[in-house]
Amino acid sequence: MRLAEFITNNIDALLEEWQNYARTISAAEKMDPAALRDHARQMLEWIAADLASPQTEEQQIGKSRGVAASAGGASGRPDTSGRQHGAGRFGSGFSIEDVVAELRALRASVLRLWKRASPPTIATELDDMTRFNEALDQELTESVASYTAHKDQQVTLLQTILSASPDHSCVLDRDGRFLFVNKSLAEQYGLPPRRLIGKSLFELGLDGAADLRHKIDQLVRNRAPLRGELSYPADNGKAQCYEYILTPVLDREGEVEAIASTARNITERKAWDERIWRQANFDALTGLPNRSLFRDRLEQELKHSERNGVPVALLFIDLDHFKEANDKLGHDAGDTLLQHAAERIRSCLREKDTVARLGGDEFTAILTDIGGADHVQNICNKILGELARPFAIGPERIGVSGSIGVTVFPQDATSASHLLRGADRAMYAAKNNGGNQSRFFARNMHKASQLRYRLIADLRQALPAGQLRLYYQPIVELVDGGIRKAEALLRWSHPQRGLLPPAEFIGLAEEIGLINQIGDWVFTEAAAQARRWGELLGGSFQVSVNKSPAQFAAHAQRLSWAAHLRQQGQAGNSVSVEFMEGVLTNVSEAAGDELASLHQAGIELAVDHFGAGASSIATLKKFDVDYLKIDRSFLHDMAADAGKQTILETMIAMAHRLGLRVIAEGVETAKQRDWLREAGADYAQGFLFSEPVPAEQFSALLGGGQARH
Repeated sequence: MRLAEFITNNIDALLEEWQNYARTISAAEKMDPAALRDHARQMLEWIAADLASPQTEEQQIGKSRGVAASAGGASGRPDTSGRQHGAGRFGSGFSIEDVVAELRALRASVLRLWKRASPPTIATELDDMTRFNEALDQELTESVASYTAHKDQQVTLLQTILSASPDHSCVLDRDGRFLFVNKSLAEQYGLPPRRLIGKSLFELGLDGAADLRHKIDQLVRNRAPLRGELSYPADNGKAQCYEYILTPVLDREGEVEAIASTARNITERKAWDERIWRQANFDALTGLPNRSLFRDRLEQELKHSERNGVPVALLFIDLDHFKEANDKLGHDAGDTLLQHAAERIRSCLREKDTVARLGGDEFTAILTDIGGADHVQNICNKILGELARPFAIGPERIGVSGSIGVTVFPQDATSASHLLRGADRAMYAAKNNGGNQSRFFARNMHKASQLRYRLIADLRQALPAGQLRLYYQPIVELVDGGIRKAEALLRWSHPQRGLLPPAEFIGLAEEIGLINQIGDWVFTEAAAQARRWGELLGGSFQVSVNKSPAQFAAHAQRLSWAAHLRQQGQAGNSVSVEFMEGVLTNVSEAAGDELASLHQAGIELAVDHFGAGASSIATLKKFDVDYLKIDRSFLHDMAADAGKQTILETMIAMAHRLGLRVIAEGVETAKQRDWLREAGADYAQGFLFSEPVPAEQFSALLGGGQARH
């Protein structure tokens, strides 16, 4: 039986035999067995057809060299079986060794079964075997050539991409010598790429070279990518900071044979982040840590105190008669007075102590490693003495003084919030006693505590008794002055104390676990009101509600706001949710899931008081934030402060670049409104348009267009 006929008649048996070999090829294990078998069938059919066709002397000579030729001597078919095989296997992730092994397995399968069926004896059958080997050699040659061509094309494409990239890219051997360098990295050293090949990365004078060598050794051991930062010297003397990633290149045995590296210049980004971080954590007026950074440092010092057993003292400092001086001399002079007061307080403390400005004329000081009550009292006396000295403000000499409240951790309180609250009570005790003195927190300061406990008891009944109210403040589109949205603001109609703002009871609600019940009530009421106003206007209307950090807690039992809107058949974007920057600075899994759930439901997200916290603008985009609400502090004295104007313009531009819309809070003057409109802010909110009002009055605003100015 001729070999061509044998292959055609026994193709299924040959494929079965071939599969036993093919299973040993690692790349073949990842392919669909049916596709693998069909591909082998096509090759066998092509070989059988080739064996059955006449062959010229020229074709025989060509095949002996592994080249197919037409009868006329021209180059072979433009897309032979071998070329298809090489190209296909390249695309399937086969190595060149896998390609060769697959064809060798095919050869062995055919010859093994043919010899077993009828060993070739006559000349024609021996000639068939020769032609079969030549056909396989041709397949092999064309497969390897096609595979190599695709590989070379891919390498060329990759080199072109890397050469055009502004990032620094290179490939290193295990000892840190360059195997490949792209144009951007070579230009860093003023050399063509070829001059860097073979040089060691550690000979280039990099800052942090020792750490980089350690990371490469670690990568070789662990075979896992690593990230880091390094600095390059620059011509202007300022180092350029780069963020890099090292990725292992593994051989067939899984060992590291090279390291691929990409480095991106992050100098400007780090400078921007540093600027934003300072703006978020330091008081713009005095340069002292602000409330956010103060709380962070206080928490850290309390943890340190718990570990080493050394007490920490907290001073709450309030200026006496500051309001009178501020009203008399004006805000500019008042700001100068606060700056001088901050400098005097700072001068009384050690370098390791922290002085912060909470706002207004309120300062705090954290005293670490205190030696005892006498030590704290001496510092208080120094501060009081400095504050009692007249302040020279222009031609005026201003006399103020200070009241200081003191709490000590852990004897007076065991948490930062309670420590601050106790110091605040002690400060008011000093002020109520005439000021210009300090008072240590004492357990007999119960009156304020009793009022607090009574308020807690009343708060537990506020929701079931129907005492909570929602007031609404317009959010105006700056382009035309029309009311487009509203913020729902919670009030408590207390039976004895009257209408209370949230600052007086939200903290208590969080402490006693009522915040989620209250928050859910606010949401359902606001959503219903948004629907009513949308129907009134014949379109959509959005109401925003506030969500405190405590409402993002993982253990919180709460209403699904998205599900509530679906049940009501209400669009998600009829409500937006505002939350503080702090939610983004250390996003828990629960908070991340909650933000994602709200976004997926179409509920828009807004970061409230932006600029007073520590989040970056990039973080806003990461969590699909829709609105950035600029903190009202940036508008205070904005007209006279070019620095604030620059910061505001930068925030607005960056927000728009990331696709966020900007709402300015605390707009009180037409001048502020006009400046914000020119700067590109989208919306504004503040007393210029309306104070927060009940729903009935807000409906009148919508109907009468009173918010248009």
